[in-house]
Amino acid sequence: MSDPENSVISAGNTPQSDDFAAYTSSKKKLKLWWIVVPVILISIGLVTWLVWFSPVFAVKEVQVVDATGQVLSLEQVSQVRDIASISINQPIARLDSDSAAQAIANLPWVSAVEVRRGWPNEVVVALDLRVPLARVKEGDTNKGVDAEGVIFESNALDGLPLIQASGAPLVSAVEVVAALPNKLAKKVVRVRAASIDSIELDLKSGSTVRWGSSDELEFKAAVLDALLSRRAQIYDVSAPELPTTTDEKGPKKR
Repeated sequence: MSDPENSVISAGNTPQSDDFAAYTSSKKKLKLWWIVVPVILISIGLVTWLVWFSPVFAVKEVQVVDATGQVLSLEQVSQVRDIASISINQPIARLDSDSAAQAIANLPWVSAVEVRRGWPNEVVVALDLRVPLARVKEGDTNKGVDAEGVIFESNALDGLPLIQASGAPLVSAVEVVAALPNKLAKKVVRVRAASIDSIELDLKSGSTVRWGSSDELEFKAAVLDALLSRRAQIYDVSAPELPTTTDEKGPKKR
């Protein structure tokens, strides 16, 4: 017969008890998922609504700034806001920044633009403005023209030479103005270009410079700078290797 004192059976180690424990754990995890999954789905839905549809993250202000720190006129700011068509109170996440930037880039006086979201409620439009190198006449109105020959409205035209040309000759004339050292550029009051090969500069002194084409710009500018040490009615640097002067009156007085 067996000894009762040595007949203790450990019920916790039976296969049945292990299966029961696993079953219980599985039921707890299942119940937990029934709680966690709805919470996750509700949270995603709430965030989606807040960002894409609610007024919490809606556009409240459109800032228009010059990337170089210049002060824009009220008219320029108004033009940008109008053409960008950024609606106040629209969810900022639904803003089509690319379309807004493309529309603003169509403004003649804008050379580059970036439209940025300033979370939570601001849109920032950063502009690079075209820089006028000269001015042109359109009717009775002076407008600026930049290095690419683009004509645009500008309030910074004081002291800039007037260009009398259009089309390809206008672009060539602007190239000449852009190549002139500042000391020479200040002496030019008018640039006339009947064609791309017949560009002439009128100086403040009343003299004329026959520039020719827009080739060899730096060479011609250096030659002209040397010629201007003498008084003459016409300075011809169209062939800079053989420059000439007309009606020369000797060296300038120091």
